[in-house]
Amino acid sequence: MGLLSSVVPASVTGEDKVQELTNMDLAMKLHYLRGLYFFKNDAVRGLDISDLKKYMFQCLVFYYPTTGRIRRSENGRPFIKCNDTGVRIVEAQCSKTVDEWMDMKDDSLNDQLLYSHVLGPDLGFSPLVFIQVCNPFSVSLSCSPQIRLKVA
Repeated sequence: MGLLSSVVPASVTGEDKVQELTNMDLAMKLHYLRGLYFFKNDAVRGLDISDLKKYMFQCLVFYYPTTGRIRRSENGRPFIKCNDTGVRIVEAQCSKTVDEWMDMKDDSLNDQLLYSHVLGPDLGFSPLVFIQVCNPFSVSLSCSPQIRLKVA
């Protein structure tokens, strides 16, 4: 595993905001949305993880539910507490270039570029979104499907 850190919104959204989960959200709880993006060296030359985080701070102001954590109401129904706890960033290293990686022609290896954490066991501390940056060429996103991205 690589270095772990968190990114929170650039401004506070308020600790009392919640996002209720629909029945469909709860039915999808065991499914995760995952994306893997490759970049050629010239497209990311001069960029580092701090650049990514700098822009994420601003973006998360609009998509603050992604920074919350799942809690349970008094009747036991889960909801997202939008408490600005943050999305988790995983920094990893890879010794291959994107061309070398693609030449291996083994798609099963792509799973190594995706962070495979699932919610739990303590939902109150489990991030809803993980972004893994594998230097020098890939960014992967893994998020719980309960997050519906609404602009604030």
